[in-house]
Amino acid sequence: MTNYGPDEATGLYDVKRLAALLGVTPATIRTMRSRNQLPVATSENINGGAVWAQEIVDAYFAPKRNNVAGVEPDPELPQVVDLFSGCGGLSLGFQFAGFDVIHGFDNWQCAVDTYTANLGHDGTLLDLSDVQETIRVLKPTFEAAENTPAIIGGPPCQDFSSAGKRVEGQRADLTEKYAYVVSYFEPPFFVMENVARAKGAGAYQRALDTLRASGYFVDTIVLNADRCGVPQTRKRLIAVGFKDEAKTKRIMELLVENQSDTPMTLRDYFGDRLGTDHYYRHPRSYARRGVFSIDEPSPTVRGVNRPIPAGYPGHPGDSAPVAQARPLTTAERAEIQTFPPGFTFVGSRTNTEQMVGNAVPVRLAKFIGDQIATAWKEDL
Repeated sequence: MTNYGPDEATGLYDVKRLAALLGVTPATIRTMRSRNQLPVATSENINGGAVWAQEIVDAYFAPKRNNVAGVEPDPELPQVVDLFSGCGGLSLGFQFAGFDVIHGFDNWQCAVDTYTANLGHDGTLLDLSDVQETIRVLKPTFEAAENTPAIIGGPPCQDFSSAGKRVEGQRADLTEKYAYVVSYFEPPFFVMENVARAKGAGAYQRALDTLRASGYFVDTIVLNADRCGVPQTRKRLIAVGFKDEAKTKRIMELLVENQSDTPMTLRDYFGDRLGTDHYYRHPRSYARRGVFSIDEPSPTVRGVNRPIPAGYPGHPGDSAPVAQARPLTTAERAEIQTFPPGFTFVGSRTNTEQMVGNAVPVRLAKFIGDQIATAWKEDL
């Protein structure tokens, strides 16, 4: 089993333990040292190698708290708790929509650290597959709030994703566990985000049945992010539930009415800042195109970012010869996910790429939050 902490006896990280903590290889640790991307080692020669004291590592990599939204919460709107928050795309979008998001919970440490570093409040590491422990940990947050907070979240979508197996996996029931937690706390509303094809999964339907049995009027809609202010084709299944049927119905109307008539392209979003008219996005197989134009929406941003291979054969659908294209940087991919300037990712490059690919686009989240805020304040 991989050890992500220091040696229990000495409190020291050697190269292998530090590599495991940061999600990189030991060779990368040596490269990071040469580039001054690590704290000075506590000792250069214990058991034949460099080591770092735990307190030095913790201090060096501690998230520096920021609040990139910079938006004052609207006191007319309920507070919000985000489950399966990842690095904070859904929370940040709701903050931009005026909601007071007070806490995020996820089971991936670097995502929690990134959340805490950017959202202006804490993220907490929590195994959300353990329902009873989740309820125990969440209770103080809900009891301390003046009114019951709303719950938003995106239970992991790997088992429903077209990128993976086309059968329900062991993690699919996290949607059911999310529904159970929502039913336990009875928030004024909930939002559940997932990949579009989740709607046909038995676990997803059972989750909706649980929520409806708890008195929620639930409806779903598939939103394409490129019609919601995001320069990316990314279809997501959004479930919304209120105990007021009119509110749920009104939100669905607004989600339909306020979409853009045309998709947003990369040129619409970036202008000429990318410095290229074409870019490379590694296809899953060479039967698919790999070169895209900035005059179209980006394909869905994934959690990997690969260079152009020497053997790329080209594809009839490519927007230009591959020689005219370049891969996008991690920062550019984060912008396609509409993370704002100043958003800082805490973790290795590999983990950062994964966080970017897993995230709910911030502007898509804001679009959803805006419609909920409008319906919440309407006298229906």
